[in-house]
Amino acid sequence: MKKTLTLVLALVLTLCSCAFAEQPVLTDVPASAASITTGMAKDTPNRIILSQMDNEPGARPQMGIGSADVVYEIETYNGGATRYTAVFNDEIPEQIEAVRSARIVHADVALEYGGCFIHFGGQQHKGSNVYEYFKSVPMQARIDGISDGNGYFYRDKSRSAPNNVVCRLQKIYEDLDWDSLQVKSPLKFSQEGYTRQGEPCEVFSIDYNKSYHPGYVFQDGRYARTYGGNAFVDGITGEQVYCDNVIVQYVTYSWYGGSSDRPCVTTTGTNKCDYFIDGMHFTGYWQRDAVTENTVYYDDAGNEVLFKPGKTYIQVLKDTKEVTIGE
Repeated sequence: MKKTLTLVLALVLTLCSCAFAEQPVLTDVPASAASITTGMAKDTPNRIILSQMDNEPGARPQMGIGSADVVYEIETYNGGATRYTAVFNDEIPEQIEAVRSARIVHADVALEYGGCFIHFGGQQHKGSNVYEYFKSVPMQARIDGISDGNGYFYRDKSRSAPNNVVCRLQKIYEDLDWDSLQVKSPLKFSQEGYTRQGEPCEVFSIDYNKSYHPGYVFQDGRYARTYGGNAFVDGITGEQVYCDNVIVQYVTYSWYGGSSDRPCVTTTGTNKCDYFIDGMHFTGYWQRDAVTENTVYYDDAGNEVLFKPGKTYIQVLKDTKEVTIGE
Protein backbone atom coordinates (compact mmCIF):
# COMPACT_ATOMS: atom_id res chain seq x y z
CA MET A 1 0.00 0.00 0.00
CA LYS A 2 1.34 3.41 -0.85
CA LYS A 3 2.18 5.91 1.88
CA THR A 4 -0.47 8.27 0.53
CA LEU A 5 -3.23 5.75 1.19
CA THR A 6 -1.86 5.10 4.65
CA LEU A 7 -2.09 8.81 5.45
CA VAL A 8 -5.59 9.05 4.01
CA LEU A 9 -6.80 6.15 6.13
CA ALA A 10 -5.27 7.63 9.24
CA LEU A 11 -6.88 11.00 8.52
CA VAL A 12 -10.27 9.44 7.89
CA LEU A 13 -10.13 7.56 11.17
CA THR A 14 -9.02 10.62 13.08
CA LEU A 15 -11.99 12.56 11.77
CA CYS A 16 -14.64 9.81 11.91
CA SER A 17 -13.71 7.50 14.78
CA CYS A 18 -15.63 7.41 18.02
CA ALA A 19 -14.05 6.18 21.24
CA PHE A 20 -14.80 2.50 21.85
CA ALA A 21 -16.32 1.42 25.14
CA GLU A 22 -14.15 -0.51 27.58
CA GLN A 23 -15.27 -4.12 28.11
CA PRO A 24 -14.46 -6.43 31.01
CA VAL A 25 -11.61 -8.76 30.11
CA LEU A 26 -11.43 -12.39 31.09
CA THR A 27 -8.66 -12.90 33.66
CA ASP A 28 -9.02 -15.54 36.38
CA VAL A 29 -12.66 -16.50 35.98
CA PRO A 30 -14.09 -19.99 35.42
CA ALA A 31 -14.64 -21.15 31.86
CA SER A 32 -18.40 -21.05 32.43
CA ALA A 33 -18.13 -17.25 32.83
CA ALA A 34 -16.13 -16.74 29.63
CA SER A 35 -17.44 -15.83 26.22
CA ILE A 36 -16.43 -18.48 23.69
CA THR A 37 -16.63 -15.91 20.87
CA THR A 38 -14.57 -13.09 22.42
CA GLY A 39 -12.79 -14.51 25.47
CA MET A 40 -14.26 -11.69 27.54
CA ALA A 41 -15.83 -12.08 30.98
CA LYS A 42 -19.50 -12.93 30.55
CA ASP A 43 -22.27 -13.16 33.13
CA THR A 44 -24.83 -14.71 30.77
CA PRO A 45 -24.76 -18.12 29.01
CA ASN A 46 -23.09 -18.52 25.63
CA ARG A 47 -25.98 -18.38 23.16
CA ILE A 48 -24.92 -17.89 19.57
CA ILE A 49 -26.92 -16.54 16.66
CA LEU A 50 -25.35 -16.19 13.21
CA SER A 51 -26.87 -14.11 10.46
CA GLN A 52 -26.17 -13.56 6.80
CA MET A 53 -25.73 -9.83 6.15
CA ASP A 54 -25.72 -7.96 2.89
CA ASN A 55 -22.67 -6.03 1.70
CA GLU A 56 -23.89 -4.45 -1.51
CA PRO A 57 -23.45 -0.65 -1.55
CA GLY A 58 -27.21 -0.22 -1.00
CA ALA A 59 -26.97 -2.12 2.31
CA ARG A 60 -24.24 0.07 3.80
CA PRO A 61 -23.79 0.97 6.57
CA GLN A 62 -25.02 -2.31 7.99
CA MET A 63 -27.30 -1.97 11.02
CA GLY A 64 -26.09 -3.77 14.14
CA ILE A 65 -22.91 -5.22 12.70
CA GLY A 66 -20.86 -3.42 15.34
CA SER A 67 -22.44 -5.70 17.96
CA ALA A 68 -21.14 -8.89 16.33
CA ASP A 69 -18.34 -10.76 18.10
CA VAL A 70 -16.99 -12.40 14.94
CA VAL A 71 -17.59 -11.35 11.33
CA TYR A 72 -16.66 -13.36 8.25
CA GLU A 73 -16.41 -11.61 4.88
CA ILE A 74 -16.69 -14.07 1.99
CA GLU A 75 -16.82 -13.60 -1.77
CA THR A 76 -20.28 -14.57 -3.04
CA TYR A 77 -19.99 -13.59 -6.71
CA ASN A 78 -16.98 -14.15 -8.94
CA GLY A 79 -15.26 -10.82 -9.31
CA GLY A 80 -15.09 -9.80 -5.67
CA ALA A 81 -18.61 -9.00 -4.38
CA THR A 82 -18.87 -10.23 -0.79
CA ARG A 83 -21.34 -10.85 2.01
CA TYR A 84 -20.92 -11.09 5.77
CA THR A 85 -21.71 -13.86 8.21
CA ALA A 86 -22.02 -12.14 11.59
CA VAL A 87 -21.74 -14.07 14.86
CA PHE A 88 -23.64 -12.63 17.84
CA ASN A 89 -23.23 -13.82 21.42
CA ASP A 90 -22.01 -11.21 23.90
CA GLU A 91 -24.38 -8.50 22.66
CA ILE A 92 -27.69 -9.08 20.88
CA PRO A 93 -28.94 -5.91 19.14
CA GLU A 94 -32.68 -5.36 18.94
CA GLN A 95 -32.52 -5.63 15.15
CA ILE A 96 -30.06 -5.95 12.29
CA GLU A 97 -30.15 -4.92 8.62
CA ALA A 98 -29.83 -6.08 5.90
CA VAL A 99 -30.22 -9.85 5.98
CA ARG A 100 -29.54 -11.74 2.74
CA SER A 101 -29.55 -15.27 1.35
CA ALA A 102 -27.16 -18.11 2.13
CA ARG A 103 -24.71 -20.18 0.13
CA ILE A 104 -23.15 -23.52 1.10
CA VAL A 105 -20.00 -21.80 2.37
CA HIS A 106 -22.12 -19.78 4.81
CA ALA A 107 -23.66 -22.99 6.15
CA ASP A 108 -20.12 -24.30 6.67
CA VAL A 109 -19.37 -21.24 8.81
CA ALA A 110 -22.56 -21.76 10.83
CA LEU A 111 -21.49 -25.33 11.58
CA GLU A 112 -18.43 -23.91 13.36
CA TYR A 113 -20.64 -22.35 16.05
CA GLY A 114 -23.93 -24.23 16.41
CA GLY A 115 -26.78 -22.20 17.89
CA CYS A 116 -29.15 -20.64 15.36
CA PHE A 117 -28.44 -19.62 11.77
CA ILE A 118 -30.51 -16.84 10.19
CA HIS A 119 -30.80 -16.11 6.48
CA PHE A 120 -33.31 -14.72 4.00
CA GLY A 121 -33.55 -17.34 1.29
CA GLY A 122 -30.76 -19.36 -0.23
CA GLN A 123 -29.30 -20.57 -3.47
CA GLN A 124 -31.21 -23.52 -4.97
CA HIS A 125 -29.32 -24.28 -8.20
CA LYS A 126 -28.32 -27.85 -8.96
CA GLY A 127 -24.93 -28.57 -7.48
CA SER A 128 -25.03 -25.51 -5.20
CA ASN A 129 -28.39 -25.96 -3.47
CA VAL A 130 -27.97 -24.83 0.11
CA TYR A 131 -31.33 -26.30 1.16
CA GLU A 132 -30.23 -29.77 0.08
CA TYR A 133 -26.99 -29.17 1.93
CA PHE A 134 -28.86 -28.24 5.12
CA LYS A 135 -30.42 -31.72 5.03
CA SER A 136 -27.04 -33.44 4.81
CA VAL A 137 -25.26 -31.74 7.73
CA PRO A 138 -26.08 -31.49 11.47
CA MET A 139 -27.51 -27.97 11.35
CA GLN A 140 -29.29 -27.06 14.58
CA ALA A 141 -31.83 -24.21 14.70
CA ARG A 142 -32.25 -22.31 11.44
CA ILE A 143 -34.63 -19.50 10.53
CA ASP A 144 -35.24 -18.60 6.90
CA GLY A 145 -36.89 -15.19 6.64
CA ILE A 146 -38.73 -16.21 3.47
CA SER A 147 -40.37 -19.39 4.77
CA ASP A 148 -40.20 -18.95 8.57
CA GLY A 149 -40.90 -15.23 9.04
CA ASN A 150 -43.07 -15.43 12.19
CA GLY A 151 -42.99 -11.65 12.48
CA TYR A 152 -39.20 -11.66 12.78
CA PHE A 153 -38.57 -9.86 9.47
CA TYR A 154 -39.82 -6.77 7.66
CA ARG A 155 -38.73 -4.43 4.87
CA ASP A 156 -37.16 -1.06 5.63
CA LYS A 157 -39.04 1.40 3.41
CA SER A 158 -36.18 3.89 3.53
CA ARG A 159 -34.00 1.49 1.53
CA SER A 160 -34.54 -0.35 -1.73
CA ALA A 161 -34.99 -4.11 -2.08
CA PRO A 162 -33.16 -6.43 -1.88
CA ASN A 163 -30.91 -4.46 0.48
CA ASN A 164 -33.56 -3.68 3.11
CA VAL A 165 -34.54 -6.82 5.04
CA VAL A 166 -34.65 -6.08 8.78
CA CYS A 167 -34.45 -8.91 11.32
CA ARG A 168 -35.78 -8.55 14.87
CA LEU A 169 -32.78 -10.37 16.29
CA GLN A 170 -33.55 -9.87 19.97
CA LYS A 171 -37.03 -11.33 19.54
CA ILE A 172 -35.55 -14.45 17.94
CA TYR A 173 -33.06 -14.68 20.80
CA GLU A 174 -35.88 -14.54 23.33
CA ASP A 175 -38.04 -17.11 21.53
CA LEU A 176 -35.41 -19.80 20.90
CA ASP A 177 -35.34 -22.96 23.01
CA TRP A 178 -31.77 -22.60 24.16
CA ASP A 179 -31.88 -25.75 26.31
CA SER A 180 -32.01 -27.77 23.10
CA LEU A 181 -29.11 -25.99 21.38
CA GLN A 182 -25.38 -26.52 21.68
CA VAL A 183 -22.77 -23.90 20.85
CA LYS A 184 -19.03 -23.95 20.20
CA SER A 185 -16.32 -21.77 18.65
CA PRO A 186 -13.20 -22.31 16.51
CA LEU A 187 -11.41 -19.44 18.28
CA LYS A 188 -9.33 -19.80 21.45
CA PHE A 189 -8.40 -16.77 23.55
CA SER A 190 -5.87 -15.93 26.22
CA GLN A 191 -5.55 -12.67 28.12
CA GLU A 192 -1.91 -13.05 29.12
CA GLY A 193 -0.68 -15.65 26.67
CA TYR A 194 -2.22 -14.67 23.34
CA THR A 195 0.03 -15.14 20.32
CA ARG A 196 2.07 -12.02 19.68
CA GLN A 197 4.89 -12.54 17.20
CA GLY A 198 6.09 -11.52 13.76
CA GLU A 199 6.68 -8.01 12.50
CA PRO A 200 4.94 -4.73 13.43
CA CYS A 201 2.15 -3.86 11.00
CA GLU A 202 -0.26 -0.99 11.55
CA VAL A 203 -1.99 -0.71 8.15
CA PHE A 204 -3.17 -3.40 5.76
CA SER A 205 -6.02 -4.08 3.35
CA ILE A 206 -7.70 -6.81 1.34
CA ASP A 207 -8.61 -6.18 -2.29
CA TYR A 208 -11.65 -8.22 -3.31
CA ASN A 209 -12.30 -5.46 -5.88
CA LYS A 210 -12.59 -1.66 -5.93
CA SER A 211 -16.07 -1.66 -4.40
CA TYR A 212 -15.26 -4.38 -1.88
CA HIS A 213 -12.05 -3.24 -0.24
CA PRO A 214 -11.74 -3.62 3.56
CA GLY A 215 -8.79 -2.19 5.42
CA TYR A 216 -7.50 -1.97 8.98
CA VAL A 217 -5.52 0.61 10.91
CA PHE A 218 -4.04 -0.26 14.31
CA GLN A 219 -4.71 2.55 16.77
CA ASP A 220 -5.21 2.74 20.53
CA GLY A 221 -4.54 -0.99 20.88
CA ARG A 222 -7.22 -2.16 18.43
CA TYR A 223 -7.89 -2.36 14.70
CA ALA A 224 -10.15 0.32 13.28
CA ARG A 225 -11.88 -1.09 10.21
CA THR A 226 -12.23 0.87 6.99
CA TYR A 227 -14.06 0.18 3.75
CA GLY A 228 -13.01 1.75 0.48
CA GLY A 229 -10.78 4.13 2.44
CA ASN A 230 -13.62 5.37 4.67
CA ALA A 231 -14.38 4.53 8.28
CA PHE A 232 -16.47 1.38 8.64
CA VAL A 233 -19.33 2.28 10.97
CA ASP A 234 -22.39 0.64 12.45
CA GLY A 235 -25.58 1.90 10.78
CA ILE A 236 -27.47 2.13 14.08
CA THR A 237 -24.94 3.89 16.29
CA GLY A 238 -22.88 5.61 13.60
CA GLU A 239 -19.78 4.59 15.56
CA GLN A 240 -16.50 3.32 14.17
CA VAL A 241 -16.21 -0.49 14.21
CA TYR A 242 -13.12 -1.89 15.92
CA CYS A 243 -11.78 -5.40 16.34
CA ASP A 244 -8.88 -7.00 18.18
CA ASN A 245 -7.89 -9.79 15.80
CA VAL A 246 -7.92 -10.11 12.02
CA ILE A 247 -7.48 -13.43 10.23
CA VAL A 248 -6.98 -13.57 6.49
CA GLN A 249 -7.99 -17.16 5.79
CA TYR A 250 -7.03 -18.33 2.31
CA VAL A 251 -9.22 -20.86 0.52
CA THR A 252 -9.54 -22.57 -2.83
CA TYR A 253 -12.39 -21.22 -4.96
CA SER A 254 -14.22 -22.59 -7.97
CA TRP A 255 -17.58 -21.77 -9.56
CA TYR A 256 -20.12 -24.52 -10.09
CA GLY A 257 -20.89 -24.96 -13.78
CA GLY A 258 -18.82 -21.85 -14.47
CA SER A 259 -21.61 -19.68 -13.07
CA SER A 260 -20.32 -16.46 -11.51
CA ASP A 261 -22.79 -16.57 -8.61
CA ARG A 262 -22.34 -20.20 -7.52
CA PRO A 263 -19.21 -20.41 -5.36
CA CYS A 264 -17.64 -23.73 -4.41
CA VAL A 265 -15.38 -22.85 -1.48
CA THR A 266 -13.09 -25.40 0.14
CA THR A 267 -13.60 -25.06 3.90
CA THR A 268 -11.99 -28.36 4.86
CA GLY A 269 -8.41 -29.53 4.55
CA THR A 270 -5.69 -26.95 5.09
CA ASN A 271 -4.43 -23.69 3.61
CA LYS A 272 -2.44 -20.63 4.61
CA CYS A 273 -3.33 -17.71 6.91
CA ASP A 274 -2.19 -14.20 7.68
CA TYR A 275 -2.74 -13.12 11.29
CA PHE A 276 -2.88 -9.61 12.71
CA ILE A 277 -2.90 -9.45 16.51
CA ASP A 278 -1.94 -6.50 18.72
CA GLY A 279 -0.24 -4.59 15.92
CA MET A 280 1.86 -7.55 14.80
CA HIS A 281 1.68 -9.62 11.60
CA PHE A 282 2.66 -13.26 11.24
CA THR A 283 1.73 -16.16 9.02
CA GLY A 284 0.55 -19.70 9.49
CA TYR A 285 -2.16 -22.04 8.35
CA TRP A 286 -5.62 -23.37 9.17
CA GLN A 287 -6.83 -26.95 9.29
CA ARG A 288 -10.35 -28.41 9.34
CA ASP A 289 -10.75 -32.15 9.05
CA ALA A 290 -14.51 -32.16 8.32
CA VAL A 291 -17.41 -29.70 8.28
CA THR A 292 -18.65 -31.40 11.46
CA GLU A 293 -15.40 -30.34 13.15
CA ASN A 294 -14.00 -26.89 13.85
CA THR A 295 -11.18 -25.05 12.14
CA VAL A 296 -7.93 -24.90 14.09
CA TYR A 297 -5.55 -22.00 13.50
CA TYR A 298 -1.78 -22.54 13.65
CA ASP A 299 1.35 -20.45 13.24
CA ASP A 300 4.13 -21.52 10.90
CA ALA A 301 5.77 -23.57 13.65
CA GLY A 302 2.62 -25.63 14.17
CA ASN A 303 1.60 -23.97 17.44
CA GLU A 304 -2.10 -23.27 17.87
CA VAL A 305 -2.79 -19.54 17.70
CA LEU A 306 -4.33 -18.00 20.82
CA PHE A 307 -6.24 -14.82 20.09
CA LYS A 308 -6.46 -11.62 22.08
CA PRO A 309 -9.77 -11.28 23.93
CA GLY A 310 -12.14 -9.12 21.89
CA LYS A 311 -13.79 -9.05 18.49
CA THR A 312 -12.43 -10.84 15.43
CA TYR A 313 -12.83 -10.26 11.69
CA ILE A 314 -12.11 -13.18 9.37
CA GLN A 315 -11.41 -12.26 5.75
CA VAL A 316 -11.93 -15.36 3.61
CA LEU A 317 -9.83 -14.85 0.50
CA LYS A 318 -8.90 -16.79 -2.63
CA ASP A 319 -5.46 -18.27 -2.24
CA THR A 320 -4.43 -16.68 -5.54
CA LYS A 321 -4.62 -13.25 -3.89
CA GLU A 322 -2.58 -11.60 -1.15
CA VAL A 323 -3.16 -9.14 1.65
CA THR A 324 -1.63 -5.71 1.02
CA ILE A 325 0.65 -4.65 3.87
CA GLY A 326 1.06 -0.94 4.55
CA GLU A 327 4.29 0.91 5.21
